Amino acid sequence: MHYETVGSGEPLILLLPQSLGPAGRNPLFDKLALQRTVILCEWGQADSSTSIGFTMEAAADDVATLLGSLGIPQAECVCHSTGCGIGLSLAARYPESVSKLVLAAPWTHGDSHLSNLQTLRKSAAFLLNAEQYFIFNSVLLFPAEFRRAHEKAFEEMARKSALSPHDPESITHRLDAILDFDARSLFRCIQCPTLILVAKDDQVMPYWFAIEAADQITDSKYIEFDTGGHMLLDTRTEEFCIQVFEFLTAARRTE
Repeated sequence: MHYETVGSGEPLILLLPQSLGPAGRNPLFDKLALQRTVILCEWGQADSSTSIGFTMEAAADDVATLLGSLGIPQAECVCHSTGCGIGLSLAARYPESVSKLVLAAPWTHGDSHLSNLQTLRKSAAFLLNAEQYFIFNSVLLFPAEFRRAHEKAFEEMARKSALSPHDPESITHRLDAILDFDARSLFRCIQCPTLILVAKDDQVMPYWFAIEAADQITDSKYIEFDTGGHMLLDTRTEEFCIQVFEFLTAARRTE
């Protein structure tokens, strides 16, 4: 598993989806690194992450192995989207390794909404060219207001996407792994304090998933943004980091 490290302080594992906004990951990465040693796990770049056999559990095992190789017995874990499945699996399978867990835009299982949406995304991956597929995903992932405010940047990203066409087979395997994952049996296994965040207008993994997770995880806190879409770490970076640091600090004080 490829990883990047920046910052200083207590270790924080960062598990993000492959999708990126116009600013990339640096704004979030830099803000978290002001108070933590951030370890960004590039799970999406590993061979196993695009293979038929990829699972959330296998990726969690990879993260646990990485922590062991770095000599880190315990870390905070901040997850977004697909990363939530990996983070939940990590906290359930290796409870001693996760001191605090942050889940942004999680899902519980492949309900009818998510199944229909992912089926549409898989079909689009085969039918659309790279630029069209980028635009299609952007409409799903980002609110209209955000896309309008960054219109030129999105247009440039769409043009650049043609230089590195997407792989429909890899996309299918990754989306199937999301649908195959059922987090409901893991919620009661989560022993660490957990912060759950979602945007009310998330079209991909709607707020009801986050509400169910908060109801089932014993020591949890639920925060709902009115807007932000699925990529709320990009669209609400400042507010997201404020909530995360308040949670991490408060949890540390009660231990």
